[in-house]
Amino acid sequence: MLGRLSGLLTKEFTQFLRDPVMLFIVVFFYTAELVMCTLALGFDVQNLKLGVIDHDRSETSRALVRELTSGGSFVLADEFTVMGQAQGRLQRGALDVVVEIPANFATRVAAGRRTSIGVVVDGSNGNVAARARAYVIELSARFAQERLGAASGRKRGVQPEVRVWYNPDLTNTRFMALSMLAQAGLILGVVLPAAAIVREKQAGTIEQLRVTPIRAHELFIAKVAPTISVCMGAIFPALLVVTLMGVPMRGDVPTLLLLTFIFLLSAVSIGVFVASVSSTLQQAMLLGFFGLFPLMFLSGTIAPIESMPPWLQIVSEASPLRHYVEIVSGLFLKGAGMGELWPHAVALLAISAPMFFGAWLLFRRQW
Repeated sequence: MLGRLSGLLTKEFTQFLRDPVMLFIVVFFYTAELVMCTLALGFDVQNLKLGVIDHDRSETSRALVRELTSGGSFVLADEFTVMGQAQGRLQRGALDVVVEIPANFATRVAAGRRTSIGVVVDGSNGNVAARARAYVIELSARFAQERLGAASGRKRGVQPEVRVWYNPDLTNTRFMALSMLAQAGLILGVVLPAAAIVREKQAGTIEQLRVTPIRAHELFIAKVAPTISVCMGAIFPALLVVTLMGVPMRGDVPTLLLLTFIFLLSAVSIGVFVASVSSTLQQAMLLGFFGLFPLMFLSGTIAPIESMPPWLQIVSEASPLRHYVEIVSGLFLKGAGMGELWPHAVALLAISAPMFFGAWLLFRRQW
């Protein structure tokens, strides 16, 4: 058995390494695509175009505008005298936000009285609009608190001191880089073994293998091993890439490798199950992507799991990507270890075991 399995593994690894396109795809997914998708899918909104209608024209109103534009979230695009002028710019997409400051703004602020400003946000892009609205509220509240404290000479009420751990500047880049790292492993873990097994069926070479002394489980293992080995090796250039993108590695690499191996088992189990129910490469690819998109959407990388309906939050537990994102976030950003991450490892094993068993039953029946 060991001799047959060794020969099959040598054949599969040789065939995989002889294919420069597949090697390029693996390296590309773990490096260049990781960078491009992270930068493209960053949800940190910067340089929003701000229009201002300042009816007060005081030092206080100008200080508010400086507060809004000092952090990089807003860029002062233009100033207007009436809302009608700004409306045309909003309709053309030349502005994202318009802030209208009333005439008695400075007087009311100096007196410590309640005052308000008008804010009009372009809501055609819901994500940008929500963040722009939140930025204006936060910056205005900070401005009002500072002015009130300066006017009264003391702080009023409860003054919270907020400390952000693990990601102190609250940038989304670190989380997205780790999410893309996890998604690369899922996609390759599903697609590569599915393509390798179905290619044997479609080319007719599996009929030749059936007349050899090879056992079904030996071929099964030989088809799975190259994908896991190559993806495990691709983790190292990916580690270099995410480090260059400013993602700290606070955990230990051996724990990362062990948990990545368990995650790849769950991804490969989906791929071999897809291959077992497919007869052509086209079917395998369509079925693979049919399953990949729900797994990605339910992983929390695109939308927070907490914002999903309760029943979908339960369903998301079946997504291996959700658990691996929690693993890499904990390892890289929090410095978590196996003591904190073992429930996710158990969940990944619980996902992969029935998938492997079902795929093995189908594969053995076809064999």
